Amino acid sequence: MRHSVMSLAACMLLVMPAFAQTTTTPGYGQHGQTPNNSGSGAGAMDATKDNTPQVDSCRQLMQKAKSMAQPTSPDRADAAEKELAMAVDARDHGDYVGCKMHVEQAMHYKM
Repeated sequence: MRHSVMSLAACMLLVMPAFAQTTTTPGYGQHGQTPNNSGSGAGAMDATKDNTPQVDSCRQLMQKAKSMAQPTSPDRADAAEKELAMAVDARDHGDYVGCKMHVEQAMHYKM
């Protein structure tokens, strides 16, 4: 009897992990769409926005700088336009830190 109890216990120890593991497949939401498993909870993506925050930050600062009034001093206006041009060049080359720096400098000239 003792041997059969030990065999049963050993068998249970070997089989229990197999029963504990369950494979789950992703469920489908409404209309057959797979769920967003990214974990961000961001919802729908805006096609006009870049996925990287640095690009959005640079773009937003550029819009703000362009919406500012032109300075009365022609030298400051020229310097601001040159800084904005360098910001665009930096952004186009992936230098988002440089883009932000040039935009901030342009905003300084416009104040």
